Amino acid sequence: MRNANIEPKRVRAARASRDRREAARFESIVGELSAAMARVPADEVDREIELWLGKICRALDLDRSAVYERDSADQPVRATHTWVRPNFPAFPPNYDPEKLVQKSTQLVMSGKMLVFAHPSEIPADNPDARRMVAKYGPKASAAIPMWAGGRVIGAASFGKFRSTREWSPALLDQLALAVRLFGSAIERKQSETAIRAVRTELRVASRRNVMSELVASLSHEINQPLGAILSNLGGVARLLSQGNPQPAMALEAVNSAIDDTKRTAEIVRRIRAMFKNQVEHKTAIGIRALIGEVAKLTAGEAAVRRISVQIEVTPAGQRVIGDTIQLQQCVLNLVMNAFDAIADANTDQRGVTVKVAPEKTGWVAVSVCDSGAGIDPTVANRLFEPFVTTKSEGMGLGLLVTRSIVESHGGRIWASPNPDHGTTFTFTLPVAARKLAGASRRLG
Repeated sequence: MRNANIEPKRVRAARASRDRREAARFESIVGELSAAMARVPADEVDREIELWLGKICRALDLDRSAVYERDSADQPVRATHTWVRPNFPAFPPNYDPEKLVQKSTQLVMSGKMLVFAHPSEIPADNPDARRMVAKYGPKASAAIPMWAGGRVIGAASFGKFRSTREWSPALLDQLALAVRLFGSAIERKQSETAIRAVRTELRVASRRNVMSELVASLSHEINQPLGAILSNLGGVARLLSQGNPQPAMALEAVNSAIDDTKRTAEIVRRIRAMFKNQVEHKTAIGIRALIGEVAKLTAGEAAVRRISVQIEVTPAGQRVIGDTIQLQQCVLNLVMNAFDAIADANTDQRGVTVKVAPEKTGWVAVSVCDSGAGIDPTVANRLFEPFVTTKSEGMGLGLLVTRSIVESHGGRIWASPNPDHGTTFTFTLPVAARKLAGASRRLG
């Protein structure tokens, strides 16, 4: 009797010793897992989890494991990561744990473990689990809820098919910690995926806004010469209906229409070239003539708004280096902004002055001065940033485009309040060398 009583104690002591050694060995593995999950990039989390499922199973002499996830309470639980020892049965095809083991799944997803060391330990009130084990065969299993951010987002299961096995409380604690590390990594991956999705949406929205602004700008530029063409052809039509009593006027209108048609074609060509990343050829340009062209383009708008436009160029005939269409775009943007500022101010002083004067050696300054209400102080320091605008329907890209063009010409642009009222926008351009300017005049 004495020897019979001593034997069970020795067996229990030996088993407890083995359990402690196993838990201690596995604790070091969980430490390595923690470091691995902390440093793995979000897009490699899935691969890393499957790698560690295999390491855990080999360390504990298990045969199969899986991680299950649920995106939300109304979404199904699905197996997302699996590991199976070679020559052992894989998971059933189209495995749906909520259908095959509904009660067990509900239990684990409520935050409780479902563990058995032998199939006979499965509770009698859990018949679906008994049927599942009888059909598919793990002889020992541990299903552990996967926590992340204070909620259960899934579970992990570990099974042995060759024989039964014991699960000590210490080992289950370490397994639960490993599964929690999986959950934290998955939550981080999901968060970064969501952030990338939002960023993608913002980039798409930004591109749509930019394209909308570009289309609006292109339409504005093209509509101006098209409007002039329509006006000239309308005049020709009237003259023809009257028997053309003024042929010189009709010829001038036709020539103007031809010039505006060429300008429209040039605008389209430059836009296409811009998207092809072609380098524009800069030449010597007469700045007075360029500003005069812009004044003609905006003459109709100025008349409708009852705004006078003055041009002051000192010295006369000053020439700069640049791209004609791009620089016209700069002056046009600033002049139209000046018109809008005056309209918003609702003032009797309705004038815009475009000035050209030496800025420093080798440079000239082009200024557009308006008599509007001035710049809103809340945006005064951010005028040239993208999507900053004081207009209710503005996109906030006009000044950004203007600055980009000016800087591509080597100049700079700034805004300053006028002493009395309104604002002056100024940008600088390099002066054409006399040799280059002379060559341009001969070629022209």
